[in-house]
Amino acid sequence: MSLVASGLSETGCTRRSGAVLVNWGARVLYVGPAFGLAAHRNAVAVLAIGLSAPLGVARDPRDPTAGYRSCRSALIEPNALHHLQTISADVAFLYVDPLSRDLSTLRSRCRDRGQRISFDIEGESALIELLCGVAASASWASAGEQLAALLALQFTRPDPRVDEAIRVLRDTPGERLNAAELASRVGLSASRFQHLFKQVTGVPFRRFRTWTCLRAALVCVLGGGTLTRAAHEAGFASSAHLSSAFKQMFGMAPTQLLASQPRLIEPGGMAGRGTGFTTT
Repeated sequence: MSLVASGLSETGCTRRSGAVLVNWGARVLYVGPAFGLAAHRNAVAVLAIGLSAPLGVARDPRDPTAGYRSCRSALIEPNALHHLQTISADVAFLYVDPLSRDLSTLRSRCRDRGQRISFDIEGESALIELLCGVAASASWASAGEQLAALLALQFTRPDPRVDEAIRVLRDTPGERLNAAELASRVGLSASRFQHLFKQVTGVPFRRFRTWTCLRAALVCVLGGGTLTRAAHEAGFASSAHLSSAFKQMFGMAPTQLLASQPRLIEPGGMAGRGTGFTTT
C-alpha cells in the first residue's frame, strides 16, 4: 500500500521543534520522528496518531503481503503484535498502562473498535492540532489539560497522602519501596493505601512504581548518564535489566528512543534538551 500525505485541509502539520517526551504520571507521550520499528509488541497500550500524514497499520504483521490500513489514529492493545508504516516524520504516541482507567476510556472513544487494534478516535482533528503545538508550547500544564479533556481522561481529586507517596517514589526510585513501607509513612494500612492509591491515580501501586523507575532512568540518561548509572539510580539490577524492562514496556530499546534526542517535559514545567535540562 502506498500512503498518501493528507493536506492541511484534512488536518496536518509540519513540526520543526524536534522530539518531545512528556512524563505524564503513569503515561508517556512522545511527539517526534517515527522510530521505524519492525513488527513488535508493547506491554502497554499505545494511541498512535499521524500528525502530518496518515499511518499505515499492518492488517497482518506476520504477512507483509496482507497490506496496510490507512488511518490517522489507532489504539493498539497491550501485547498486540503490530507494525506501523509512515511516510511522515511527525507522529505522536501516547503510552498508557493497561491496568489504568485510560485504556477503557480511549477504547470507548474509537469509532471502529477491534480486538487487537481500534481506529479513528473521536476529536481526531483537534487532537492533531493540539499535539502539533506541544513542542512549542510554553506551558505543558495548559496543553496537558486540553489533551486530557479531548481524550476524556478522568482524574479524581488529589489526596495529600497519595501525593506524598508519589513524591517519595520519585525522590527515591532506587529504593523500590513497597506498598507497606509507603503506607506506614503516610499513616495508612497497606490495604487501605493500595485501594486509595488506585482510586486517586487510576493505576495499581506496583505498576505506577514501575513507571516511576523507568522515568528516573530516562531522566538520568537524558541528563548525560550511562545506562549502567541509570539502572543503579532507578533500582534496576543492571543496564541489561533496565533495557529489558524498557523494551517490554515500550517495544523498543532505550537507545532507540534516545537516538531522537527528545526534550523531556515534566508536569508543571519544561525541560531543555541534553545535559542542560531540569525537571520538576
